[in-house]
Amino acid sequence: MLTGIGIGAGNAAGPAARLAPAPVLSAPRTLASAEVPGEAAAVRAALREVATDLAERAATVTGAAAEVLSANAMTAADPALADRAAALVLDGTDGAHALTGAFGEFRAALVAAGGYFAERVADLDDLRDRSVARLLGLPMPGLPVPGHPYVPVAEDLAPADTALLDPGEVLALVTERGGPTSHTSILAKALRLPAGVGCADAGALADGRTVLVDAAAGTVATDPTPQAVTAAAERERLRRERAGRAHGPGRTADGEGVGLFRTEFLYLDRAEAPSVAEQTDAYRTVFAAFAGRWGGGHAHAVSAWGATMTWWTWTCAGCATSWPWPKSAASSGPPAACT
Repeated sequence: MLTGIGIGAGNAAGPAARLAPAPVLSAPRTLASAEVPGEAAAVRAALREVATDLAERAATVTGAAAEVLSANAMTAADPALADRAAALVLDGTDGAHALTGAFGEFRAALVAAGGYFAERVADLDDLRDRSVARLLGLPMPGLPVPGHPYVPVAEDLAPADTALLDPGEVLALVTERGGPTSHTSILAKALRLPAGVGCADAGALADGRTVLVDAAAGTVATDPTPQAVTAAAERERLRRERAGRAHGPGRTADGEGVGLFRTEFLYLDRAEAPSVAEQTDAYRTVFAAFAGRWGGGHAHAVSAWGATMTWWTWTCAGCATSWPWPKSAASSGPPAACT
């Protein structure tokens, strides 16, 4: 029995099938001066082609899948990424290792940020592997095509693959890494697929081995008995029957609606990141509309990163007052000036 984080609802059983591996790099080589211009151009072309491919995939789907694919396409097309990889080539690094190095620097920044940002690491790893494969003319890593319903098993599923999963073929998902806010988890919920993420020992699962994924329990049972599979299928039938009777908008006990505030939209369609002041003004406008609707003390929300990534700007949702707050102190909660 493997234990991880259950995502979605329900359960499903079927044969495991591992994803195609990422490209394996040969030893680094130093470029001759005559090779540098062509290699730098090839690196930029590989990133453009990956971005184009993801944008085309995004155009074929809707909802969360389209949003995730579009975001990844924009990352691959980021000029800062292409410029950094090309700069490494100009220093004499071969294209494959230059791409790996450039993605590695961006990756390290997300890991250092932690939390939600760290869960975007899987996206960068996938973009790196796709770009290197494109550069070297290797097969693109991704989903298998076993010809029958199956349970994909991977270190972590790439958004580019997860977004195009066919629920008629894919029964459930199992990954070694990932968390509740990773793109794999978001898309699994959107596709209504039971998933077990963060299952540390999932790498030991061999192709064809039967697994029973229970999203509610956060478990992946290997080689389940026929009786266990039958009982799980009956629980799933009852769950779907109950879910079919549920309808209407989602609301909290006090009648308030439930929504999501997407702060990343301030970064779209622009060449430079918005300043802290611009973000604060935008969030203050939103919070001001909710004045008087908060119980007890004023609610607080993180509204912007500082330029050095070491401090936050907090905005009071009750009175729209804003002030800086050290990131290191965030775990102790927001300042109490307005409570």
